[in-house]
Parts: sequence; structure tokens; C-alpha cells
Amino acid sequence: MRRDVLALAAVALGSLLGALGPSAQAAPSFLRAGPAGGPAGVAQILDAGGREVLLKGVNVDGLVDYFRPDLVAPYPSSPASYSSGACPADDTTVEGVDVCQYDFSQLAPLGYDAIRLNVSWSLLEPTPGRIDKTYLNRIAQVVAWAKRAGVYVVIDMHQDAWSKYVYTAPGDSCLAPLQAIRGFDGAPAWASQHATPACALNGVRELDPAVQEDFQKLYDDAPALDGVGLQEHYANAMLALAQRFHEEPTVAGYEIINEPSPGFNALPGAVDATELFPFYGKVVNHVVSSVPGFRQLFFIEPNAERDLTDQSAIVTPWSAYSSYPNVVYAPHIYTGVFTLDQQVASTRFFPSDGGYKSAISDAKALGLPLWIGEFGNNPSDDNTLLRTSYELQDLYGLGGALWLWKENANDINRAVFWGVYGPPFPPGTPQPTRITYTSRAFPLYTAGDLRSFAYDPASASFDLHAQSAPVALGAHNLATVIFVPRAVSASVGVTGARLRTVTRADGSRILYAWPSGGPYSVFTIGS
Repeated sequence: MRRDVLALAAVALGSLLGALGPSAQAAPSFLRAGPAGGPAGVAQILDAGGREVLLKGVNVDGLVDYFRPDLVAPYPSSPASYSSGACPADDTTVEGVDVCQYDFSQLAPLGYDAIRLNVSWSLLEPTPGRIDKTYLNRIAQVVAWAKRAGVYVVIDMHQDAWSKYVYTAPGDSCLAPLQAIRGFDGAPAWASQHATPACALNGVRELDPAVQEDFQKLYDDAPALDGVGLQEHYANAMLALAQRFHEEPTVAGYEIINEPSPGFNALPGAVDATELFPFYGKVVNHVVSSVPGFRQLFFIEPNAERDLTDQSAIVTPWSAYSSYPNVVYAPHIYTGVFTLDQQVASTRFFPSDGGYKSAISDAKALGLPLWIGEFGNNPSDDNTLLRTSYELQDLYGLGGALWLWKENANDINRAVFWGVYGPPFPPGTPQPTRITYTSRAFPLYTAGDLRSFAYDPASASFDLHAQSAPVALGAHNLATVIFVPRAVSASVGVTGARLRTVTRADGSRILYAWPSGGPYSVFTIGS
């Protein structure tokens, strides 16, 4: 039967179901790691109904303790400062823009089903062994906003260049080619002691010996000022997050550390197998053994050298480090942005798909699902780099979190900002090219196994192919669910499934497809 004829039948069925009254998407359920599937053949993230889940969204850094010369946190941590829709003034001296309740009404029309919520160890454990409950409550406030919006949260223990407390102090000098460097974000002051001067080679923050000294202390489990090892402190900080949120399915899971540096390990990639991944295993095992019934995801990254090379040397399965299965491999892919071709030669000759292909290889070696924790670029490159990244995620059936939701100025080049929304704040103005590529049709949940998916923003069309056992009509928690942005005005057809369309107030649509059993497809008519 022709696809357009089937489409008319689907529209009729959608109208009939719509007459029965709107039915909201089922509340988020706890997620888990499942068997290999999808176009890339990697392990999948599954929900409680066994559907494949693509967490597609954006990084939100408004809770990060960014460096200021006075070392004061840029934004208040008390939830009371944000009650009843209040939003403290933006601090334009720092990269991050405070996250407030109205952000989630701006997120909704874009279709994001996840945010990577960046948080800071320095605010979570400001003194050794003391967890700041006010900061935990602030994180919980944002999680509650996300829950009402139906958005999953990955809580990411963020750092850049170890800490805001690693910087060249006034009056100190650096010998060329080393340069004075400001602080960034991450660890508390008591975990940022270093003997090496804070001076960065050619001004590159990660090429600061003081930063690498502090990372090496973490890998060596050096004692903090109270005599307790840094790894024990870190694991307990992660435990505090898990104890607070382990019963909340909106929290998809926890990323242990952002863009870890290799310390003093001289061999590229060797730190992963010998120091970094054993540290991950220690943290995961500590949390799992301390929280009865724990079942959320952990997200783990390779060391930050991967951002330069698009390659890593992962050959050991995750099971060598921990028996806990609900772990996701979450590298960053910045091909043509931070890779060596661009950094050294100011040109692009690395293969555009190299970062994705190597990440898939790594995920298969680990036996873990794959999620791209960060990707992005200067918005002037959206029509090339950003478009390509989203096309590759469609091709391989991957989720990911764009860097960044809102930004005052990029932390590397303060002449630009990478946000989806730009200044002034509030409420900010969306960047048109960013909206074109990031607000896209995609399957939030796929019944059975996703075989292929493609979205073309130029023609505003999409095409999904999957295979599934039969799913009962009306079972929203088992259906394939597709977000369709307002930009897609075409009618939608289906083969091998029954379809229902729900149009939202912002003009976007949510599609529900219940497979009849076997192959099925959902597509825009004419695609």
C-alpha cells in the first residue's frame, strides 16, 4: 500500500484518538543500560518499558561556581532567591547565566528531553566532610522545575582546569612561554593545594602544571588537609547527591567528573586504564554499596586528551572496574573546534565523523551505551560544524547535550558566546541558526529497536524506521514518541503502526506510534 494512503488512515486514527481527550506523555521512569541495538550497534539506554531512549538536550551551567577575582560565588545558592519566579541579576563577569524557573518554558518548544546540569564540588563540599545542604536544595529546586517540564536531568560534577582556586595570584609572575592564568571552576580551595606555580603554557588553561599536579593528587588519592584521601572525599560528595536524588526518576544519573586531565601520566590515553577508570569504579562502587536499591545511571568520560585527538585507547570492558551495569560512556566531541588540526594549524583536516566513529568503538569495547556529553561550536560555524554533528547523531542513533544553553561569553574566547539563548538576560533572545539545528524532530522513545532516523531542517522533513513486537494501542508508556518542532508543517504518515498526534500550545507536536508487530516507519508525507 502506498505511504500516502496509509498516512490518511493514520490521520483519521489520530483524530479519533484525539476526540477521546489529550493524554500526556507518561512521567519519566528510571533509566537503565540495555543490550546493543540502534544504528550504531552499541548498548542502549532503556526506560522502564524497555524503550530505547535518546537523551537529547543541552548543558545548563547556571549552578557552577565560576571564578571571580573576589572568589565569591556568582549566584546565590538559597532556593528562596528564586521562589515565585524570581531570578537574581545576571553576573556578566562570569561565563554562566543563572538558571531560573522561566528557562524551562524556553526549553519546551525546542523539544529537549534532557539537560546536563553542571554543578560544582566547591559549593557542594566547601569544607572537608561538610556537605552544604543549601546547595543541595538549590540543585533539587532545578530538578523539580525539570520534572514539571518532563525533562530528564544528568547531574554533572563539573570542572575546568581543576578549580577556581588555581590561578596566578596578584604579584606572581610566569616565565615565558608560561603565562599568568585566571581560575575557572571545580574543586574547593582545600582540595586545590599545589606546590607548582599556576602558570599556563601559552595561556592554555589545561597546560598548567598546577592543574596537572592537583589531578595527579586525585589519582594518587593524596590526603586532604584533614588526612582523608581526595578520592574518599570525592566519592562522598557523589554519595551526597545520590542520597538526595536516588528516588527521583527525573534524575537520569550522575556524571562523575567533567573533562578530567591526565595528571603527570606521560603516555596519551594510559591514564584511562590505570588511573581514571579505576577511580570511576571506586566512586560507583561506593555509591551503589551505600544506597540500598540504587539503580540510576552513572556517566563517565575519557580523559580530556580525547578532545584534541578524536581518539582514545580504550580496550578494557567496564566490568573490569565495577560490576554495576548502569553506566554510560559520555565523551565530548569537538571535531574542528578543539582538535589539534584547528588548535595547531587553524584549519580542519580531521575527518568530520572521526570523533563519532572512535566513540562508538570505545563504547563497544566498554560494553556501555554511548551519549555525547558535550558538543558544540562558535555559532558562526553552525551551518557546518553543528549541522554535521546533529546529522551524525541521527545517523548513529545517539543522544547528546549541546554546549551551551545560555552564556555571557565563552570561557576560552570572551568575544563570542555559544548559547542557544544570548544576552541580555532575562529573557534573552534565541540565536536563529542554533534554533534551526537544535530544535529538530527526533524520537524521544523508540519501541523495539531503532534502525534509522534522519531529519532535514532545510526541508523540515524526517523519516524513522524501526522494528518492534506489537504494542497495545493507547499504552503511552510503551509507544514510540517523536518530537516534531513547529518548523515541520507537513502531515505525518506511518506504516506498520498506529499513530496519534498531539499539537502543543507552542505549535510543536508529539507523535505516538504503536507498532503492529515487525518493521514500522513514521515519516513526513513527501519525504
